[in-house]
Amino acid sequence: MGRMRFRVEKLIRDRLPAIMRAQGLSVFDRQLSGEELAKALRNKLLEEAQEAVTASDTDLIEELADVAEVLRALAASIGKTPEDIEAVRQTKHAARGGFELGTYNAAVEAQPGLSA
Repeated sequence: MGRMRFRVEKLIRDRLPAIMRAQGLSVFDRQLSGEELAKALRNKLLEEAQEAVTASDTDLIEELADVAEVLRALAASIGKTPEDIEAVRQTKHAARGGFELGTYNAAVEAQPGLSA
């Protein structure tokens, strides 16, 4: 019986190809860079965020760690650091607040002709 091939077509963690090869799998991987890497990282961010949305409370920290890892790589792909992200986060928090209070906006009503 021949080997089965599964199409993956997504960004994976750097050490996974070696781990899979050590398990006897054939891995068809390549290194991305530039715009191709940036696009793959943005897609990976969506994937990891969705996994965090559906994670159980016990698995959530693992998924948040994956989101943080992708954020670090995505920031690096545009020449930024986690510290740069934190500085912008602090500025936005000071100006608009955070999410600690759980404020949920159900609707907004305005007089006709009022522009925001």
